[in-house]
Amino acid sequence: MTQGLLDLYEASFDVRLLFWSIQLQRAQDGLFWNEKPGAYFTTSGRDKSIFLRTREAYDSVEPSPNSVAAMNLLRLWQITNQQIYNDRAHKTLNAFGRGLEQTPEAMPYMMSALDFSLAKHRQIVIAGAPGAEDTRALLRLVWQRYLPNRVLLLADGAEGQKQLARWVPSLATVTRKQGRATAYICENYVCNLPTADPPTVAHLLDGSRVPRK
Repeated sequence: MTQGLLDLYEASFDVRLLFWSIQLQRAQDGLFWNEKPGAYFTTSGRDKSIFLRTREAYDSVEPSPNSVAAMNLLRLWQITNQQIYNDRAHKTLNAFGRGLEQTPEAMPYMMSALDFSLAKHRQIVIAGAPGAEDTRALLRLVWQRYLPNRVLLLADGAEGQKQLARWVPSLATVTRKQGRATAYICENYVCNLPTADPPTVAHLLDGSRVPRK
């Protein structure tokens, strides 16, 4: 559910979905988190008839709870800049480190989370009015590409942006340029020069040099 809410935010940019995902993550932490050595149990431990609390990491037809949780935590860390999410993600990955080394093919989604944790963290921030055609045009450039290990945020100039800025203060200054929807493409919140030009945005998303005009 947390994963679904994070995905839905990146489609609708309703900041209330982020609040909900944070609430669910806190509930998961309270019920299932194992501080030592890390990762999540599959049961809360309240039912005394269950003698063994297991921590599942095998990705079968569906990804395991710990694989999904590790990815959720990393995404929440990138969105909110709260270090506790990053710490718990790394504890979860470390708890299954031997399995990741010996049988990575059994934990493909956990490997995706590991890749996310090791990669350069990329944030794509679109400053624009929700629903406006120039905003949607820049968003389509992002959605049309396979861009793993990134988060997508909308600086709407309203309540959504105010909340994002409470988590990451630098987002308070993200604005449209020349009255047009503008893209800020960043690594660890160190951003390229903002641009409202779609071809330039496409080059930046593809990691290409921006051609001189």
